[in-house]
Amino acid sequence: MLSALDIKVKRILWGLAAEFAYLAVVGTTIVPPCSLLRRRVSRVVSPEVLSFLAAKLGEDEPEVRLNSMLGMRLSGVPKCEILNDALPELYELCTALRRWGREPLFKVAREVVIPLAISASAAGYEEGEVLLTSYRAASGRGARDLDAVVKYFNKWYLIRF
Repeated sequence: MLSALDIKVKRILWGLAAEFAYLAVVGTTIVPPCSLLRRRVSRVVSPEVLSFLAAKLGEDEPEVRLNSMLGMRLSGVPKCEILNDALPELYELCTALRRWGREPLFKVAREVVIPLAISASAAGYEEGEVLLTSYRAASGRGARDLDAVVKYFNKWYLIRF
């Protein structure tokens, strides 16, 4: 089960990073019709994924670990208050899932993507850094982020020239 969730986390991170990279490279803010960004937040970042990240980050704290394991088994969101001790961004992600779970991701991207990327990066996923860089590039933060995104996605190597 844990390896399946590990693969799911990587797919979510790469999928969102690729979509933000596409928006950055094309230079648009129009979200494609079949995009992950049009799905509800709770469908993209499921409660099991949040519990899995909490279990990876809260290994030292028994209460966080136990609550996260139960969340993975029962498909529930862990208690948000205990996640604040493990990582504040994980707490922000948990409250964002509870507050905006039914909203499309593109409407609340800032509240969800940044804590997700930081939490994933802290859990040891390189994809979290790629997602954060792609998001910053899509937000129009500068050419440096766009260059970094293009390097991550080497299939677009011709665009840089």
